[in-house]
Amino acid sequence: MSPRTKIPTGVPGLDKMLHGGLVPARPYIISGRPGSGKTTLSMQFLREGLEGGERCLFIALEEPPNEIKTNMRPFRWNLDDLDVLDANSDIRRFEPTPILEISTETEPVKMRDVEERIRKTADFESHEVTVHSLQNLLKKLFVKRKYHRVVVDSMTALKYFCMREFEETLTTQSFIRFLTESGVTSLLVAESPEGGRMTRYGVEQFLADSFLHLALEDVKGELRRTLTVRKMRFTKHDTGKHPVHVTRDGLIVAEERVA
Repeated sequence: MSPRTKIPTGVPGLDKMLHGGLVPARPYIISGRPGSGKTTLSMQFLREGLEGGERCLFIALEEPPNEIKTNMRPFRWNLDDLDVLDANSDIRRFEPTPILEISTETEPVKMRDVEERIRKTADFESHEVTVHSLQNLLKKLFVKRKYHRVVVDSMTALKYFCMREFEETLTTQSFIRFLTESGVTSLLVAESPEGGRMTRYGVEQFLADSFLHLALEDVKGELRRTLTVRKMRFTKHDTGKHPVHVTRDGLIVAEERVA
């Protein structure tokens, strides 16, 4: 594959906005409020890769894999071969217990093997997930399994639970650079604040080369989803705001623009 060949996102309408798709081997920020469709868009991106015979990895930092699997079930996608890495810190454990840093020996599981029952604290050991330990694990997995597409859900959880505040900018920059140098095409999910003012977005959205924003707006008492490509280096793109519709097949980006 040529370094400039575009790869499809799997989201109807989005590839047209991106003039053919994503430039491979780059990190992309997907930002939005809760419920705006960030995880759904990310899963469509991974599903597209799976259907093309690519190796894909979902890194769960915010929701347990069983909840993600349950939430995706209404779309009836075949995600059985998706590798899922559970990197959730167990912040619900209150009694004194040993906290084990996530190990480079940790292995992803296939989505088909993720149970959909409610997961209890006693089901697993509590992990202290630091950026350093996660990066070391991913470095090993990328060499061993040679992933094409990776989703980190979410960078916001990684920042709040795995970074010290004073090192946020440097650590985030280092993690994004690591993903770029690894040669994977990655989507980094990030929560945007209420109101969506650009000056209030997280530091990762300024450090990344590309930034897609999913908005959830109240219009006359109804919630409206929209998508805007705010930044996309190395390629031309549509800068308009487009409606996003949730269907049984996932998200669809409409061709018309929102005024």
